[in-house]
Amino acid sequence: MSAPAPGTVLKSLDDIPNPGGSPADYDALPIIILRSGETVKAYVNVCPHQGRPLSLPSGKTLVSEERFVVCPFHGASFDIESGACAGGPAGKSSLKPVAIEVVDGTVVAA
Repeated sequence: MSAPAPGTVLKSLDDIPNPGGSPADYDALPIIILRSGETVKAYVNVCPHQGRPLSLPSGKTLVSEERFVVCPFHGASFDIESGACAGGPAGKSSLKPVAIEVVDGTVVAA
């Protein structure tokens, strides 16, 4: 699985709930884009606890307190800003970041 090349369009910002998240429009690597206020971050869409996706098959992503993404399978929560585990069975694990930037309302790989 390879990271997207810089400039690769991943998602329209308008398609990401605020707060919330959505899988990226990129098939070579599962990426989830998370949004809370002005913060927009991207991570590999895999919970480090058991390798399950952080989004449901429908694309819905669980966000708590507008600052944590929650694994829908085992309840591990991760800080949207840093990707660090904030509670649950993932222990001291962190999400793997994907470099992005927002350009004219579009999330692109950086």
